[in-house]
Amino acid sequence: MKNLFKVAGFSALILMGTAFSQVAYASQKVGYVMVEQVLEQLAQKSRIKEKLTSEFKGRVAEITRLKVKLEKGVQKLNRDGELMSDKDRVKLQRDLQSMDADYKLKVKAIQEDQRKRGLEEENKLIKKVKAAIDSVAKREGYDVVIDAKAILFASPGDNLSEKVIKAVR
Repeated sequence: MKNLFKVAGFSALILMGTAFSQVAYASQKVGYVMVEQVLEQLAQKSRIKEKLTSEFKGRVAEITRLKVKLEKGVQKLNRDGELMSDKDRVKLQRDLQSMDADYKLKVKAIQEDQRKRGLEEENKLIKKVKAAIDSVAKREGYDVVIDAKAILFASPGDNLSEKVIKAVR
């Protein structure tokens, strides 16, 4: 009987602990941010896409020129290939193969560089948003701020998205 009392007492302690933790959660002020939408709005406003486009403009132009030259060479080979001497045709084919390899290498390199730079800019923006969320949460007295994707229901009054956008600007 004493063992049963000890087990029942332990269960009562667990239930009391659960009740206390629920009260603790209830006393916390929880807000949310639509992070994906905030990032999208801020990325458009900070013109990241235009910045990266201008940064890579010269390399894109070089690749475009190379592609046009390659296409003209292929057209010449198709149009005049049968009329060319074997030596000239083989030379043109080798030149075209070399240009094609160079073109593919440059395209792959610029795609990788653009991806890296895009991630760098995105990470800068994420850091700014995180700092803004921290600032708004402290100023507004929130204990917890979560991404809106993680919640099923919340009061619109606890949506901090607009305040975060204003804080980043």
